[in-house]
Amino acid sequence: MTTASEALREVVWRVISTVGSRGLFVHSDELEIRHQGKSRKRASISRLPLIVGACVLNALVPRSAMLLVGGHGGGKTTLLKVLGRMLTGKGLQEIEDGMLRGHPQLTEEKMVATLRPGPLMKEGVEVVVWRRFVTDFWKIIDEVNRLTPHTQNILLSMLAEGELKYYDEVKRCDEYCLYATMNPSDSGTFDLAPPFLDRFGIAAPITMPTTEDLELILSSRDEKLFGYDELWQVPALAEEEDLLTIWNLADKIPLSENASAYLRSIVREFGACVRVDKSQSHNLTIETGLCDGCHYNTAKSVCNKVIIPLSVRAAKDLNRYSKAAAWLVGATEVSVEIVKSLAPLVFWHRTTFSQNDLEASPYYGNAYEFMRHLIELASSRFAQRESALKILKRLKTGEGKDEDLNKLKEMGKSDLLVRIDYLDLARELKKKRYAKVVKRIEKSIDSAKVKELSELKQSLMEDTDLPNRAMLLRKVTDALHSLTLSQFELGFEQWQDLWTTVSLRYPKMTSILKETLNPPKRKVLRTDDLTLVVYVTGSSPDSPVFLEVSGGPEAISLKKDIEKHLKK
Repeated sequence: MTTASEALREVVWRVISTVGSRGLFVHSDELEIRHQGKSRKRASISRLPLIVGACVLNALVPRSAMLLVGGHGGGKTTLLKVLGRMLTGKGLQEIEDGMLRGHPQLTEEKMVATLRPGPLMKEGVEVVVWRRFVTDFWKIIDEVNRLTPHTQNILLSMLAEGELKYYDEVKRCDEYCLYATMNPSDSGTFDLAPPFLDRFGIAAPITMPTTEDLELILSSRDEKLFGYDELWQVPALAEEEDLLTIWNLADKIPLSENASAYLRSIVREFGACVRVDKSQSHNLTIETGLCDGCHYNTAKSVCNKVIIPLSVRAAKDLNRYSKAAAWLVGATEVSVEIVKSLAPLVFWHRTTFSQNDLEASPYYGNAYEFMRHLIELASSRFAQRESALKILKRLKTGEGKDEDLNKLKEMGKSDLLVRIDYLDLARELKKKRYAKVVKRIEKSIDSAKVKELSELKQSLMEDTDLPNRAMLLRKVTDALHSLTLSQFELGFEQWQDLWTTVSLRYPKMTSILKETLNPPKRKVLRTDDLTLVVYVTGSSPDSPVFLEVSGGPEAISLKKDIEKHLKK
């Protein structure tokens, strides 16, 4: 029997297949994703067209933003309109009407909102009319680098905070998929500031098609003469509600322990430095002598090739896109291979490299390929760090050995991360007080004692002097979440009846719960002993509503109330 997740996955793959088979966008570059098959006996390989695949992955991530970087006339904008039609069900003209075309004269009034003239002139009342770009779910910015720095800052507010302000009104942009195209610089373009670029979670390089690609492109019917057939050639295969459902399904895909360690390691490689904090050092950089005479300044290092380090946002984005990719290929968890496949697409546009290294053979200025090279270097470092990670894992459980610190010191001579991160952490983990508490936590986890773990959590919150307290709190919180997690999927009509049951139990949550009756909405409600996640995808009676309940004894009690209500 096909599950809802499998049915939606088939739809997404049909979108990818339709784009290629009907000549809507032709490009032979591929994105190869290795993952564990359902049987777990051997690895599987899924191949997506690089550009189309990356664009589709962006649609599978909530409140996402993607940058398509390439030459003029590569079909970037057309591809985005076609995907908008297929994935949201809206007509091509409707997608076109909400698109923002970048140019230096684009003002806030033309882009964001304007005032209705009648009430303003007659009564002096400011009635804001929001532009289609703001209200539409599928957002496209054509030639984003033609926007002035002032206009970029307006968009930065939406990408950063999910809201736009015009006069005294604030418009929340809770659910959207945003795409921006970027052509080569000319006299009418502006540089995109690093903070602005960092808001784009993923970016795809659009290179020139091969001769074989051109043959397929030129053999297709001329769309300028015939247009697009929206019944067969560009069919509506999904709706916005389907994407909202996928967002929730993908978010539930866990990272394997090894993948989590790998993700953190490669992000840290780009910012690690034994001398300065790269995010704060603007005058002294790798190009002005920072690395001169440094023990770690080698050809196989990453730190000496990166000027601007990756942000925490980059790590979060890689986590989100890796989950989306895992869901798309049907993996049960995010593996190291999936993270590695997505890392270049998530990282390459938001950092600055050493020009000497970037422009040297065989990269000749190709930032995407150079980033792939750096990911390989970071991956090799991670593999060599296995013994250090095992020591840390042992220390975290309170089972450290006397020689562990000396071993890490020796490893730190050739591994920058071991020296600047792992050694300090290991010293904290070696403290007897930490070992005593963590063993007590491990014992409670092994025996699945929810009440005891809740008491330990409260104790940790009050004990501010405990070594590595944040890690212990996280460990207890994760254990409580795992032990008490209950997930429910119901229809919107059922939620309209159920929410009052929750509201009566927690009156302070009433106002937030009421907001979920105006979907789509995602809300997280918390108490000291409860986390309730409510995700409403639509307003039709059968629109999926996802609930997650976790936390502690209170979560177990609420779970019983929900189950009792749903059985009525």
